Amino acid sequence: MEILAKNAASENDIKQQFINYNENLLFERIKHVSYMLIITYPCFFIVDFILLANLNNPTYKFILSTFHILDLIISLIFLVLYHRSKDNAKGSIILTYLFLYLFIGAVSSINSQLNNGNIYAYIIILLAVAVILPVQPRHQAGIITGIHLFFITGLFLLEKNHFSFLFKLVNSTGAAVISFTIAYAFYSFRKSNFTNEWKLKQNEESFRRLFHMNPNPLVLCNLETSNILLLNQQAIEYFHLKNKDMTKLDGWFMLTTPEEKQSIVEKLEEHQNFKNYMVKHKQKWSMLNFELVNYLGERCVLIGSTDITDLKETEEELYQHASLDPLTGVLNRRRGMEILSQYLQDGSTEFIVCYIDINNLKMVNDKYGHSAGDDLIMTCCETIKRHIREKDVLFRLGGDEFIILFFEPQMEVAQGIWSRIRSEFQDMVRTGQKPYPISASHGFYQYKPGTDLSPEEILELADQEMYKEKFMHR
Repeated sequence: MEILAKNAASENDIKQQFINYNENLLFERIKHVSYMLIITYPCFFIVDFILLANLNNPTYKFILSTFHILDLIISLIFLVLYHRSKDNAKGSIILTYLFLYLFIGAVSSINSQLNNGNIYAYIIILLAVAVILPVQPRHQAGIITGIHLFFITGLFLLEKNHFSFLFKLVNSTGAAVISFTIAYAFYSFRKSNFTNEWKLKQNEESFRRLFHMNPNPLVLCNLETSNILLLNQQAIEYFHLKNKDMTKLDGWFMLTTPEEKQSIVEKLEEHQNFKNYMVKHKQKWSMLNFELVNYLGERCVLIGSTDITDLKETEEELYQHASLDPLTGVLNRRRGMEILSQYLQDGSTEFIVCYIDINNLKMVNDKYGHSAGDDLIMTCCETIKRHIREKDVLFRLGGDEFIILFFEPQMEVAQGIWSRIRSEFQDMVRTGQKPYPISASHGFYQYKPGTDLSPEEILELADQEMYKEKFMHR
């Protein structure tokens, strides 16, 4: 019941607003008509007192000139009322003016029966008021009906020819019906258009209110021009846009490349929305959702953002835990094998695999304890990391075995890096930095694009080369 009451109140509000709107519009039209009648009165004066001066029908001339002067007086009175009338009086003034306008037309046509017998003035004015002054249908119907009955009565009293009266009766009545129909059509169309615009405005206001109340950052931009139409406070603060010129800011500013935008627009055109698109904007990770919407008759994109920076940091931590060896901090076997498999699947990159086995680990564990064995492994790892390049990959295969992936087609470069690593091991032994010997055996395998080998087979080949050096060490 409460919802129905609110809907009824809303309908009444729309109705009253339209009545006020229509009255203001008609009031302006009457003003223009009044100015037109005042400006054209000299022409009527010439007709009444110069061109018809010798017409031998004084009653006809007197009534005609009287009503022309009356038109002038009514127009002048209206212009005075136009500047002094209050809003609640406009409806009465409009109806009075409509009545007088039709009445003068009816009397003028009745008066014409004394001279030329036509009813053109009445028909013309009927059609004019239908177009210029479409008031509420019940008022329009009441005034037209009253004036038409008056016109028919006057026509009946003056028209002596029975058939002529019938023809004029039919024509004038048809004109009155058409006049009402036209007025009703104009009024209904204007009311419908006003109602739709009012509801659109209300929807727009509701949209804007909800837009700015949304707790998440929101951006609304034009699909074609990328101009920002709306930006809520959350978006201004989240994207640090407080001192930015919004007229120069592209609505897709959170993306990094034009290709990203093009791809998203294509998906929007196909599906109307595109969700869960992750971007990084100024050290913040965001989950973006895109929606095609119609705003003020324009095709727009509504972009909602959710901050997932903490989630990404947690994800990164979990990834690090899942990908790194807990003892040495280098990549673990699972992640290292994934990288090796990726490059083999690509098949276009030449690289060198270095299989490393730390020497004497069992002896160190037995003689100095497992903590010393762990220290040996970490010392070797730290030494290797200091010498390999950023693009190279080091991972622990297991126990005392490590793999280096040198993304380098020249074997001499890889051998030079390993020579520097071995030299540092030797310096540590020579200077007595540790109580145990530090060394490692290695074996190289160079992968050429197009070679059909699995990751395990490649490691096996590198392992065989390593064992050659291991055997010599023993």
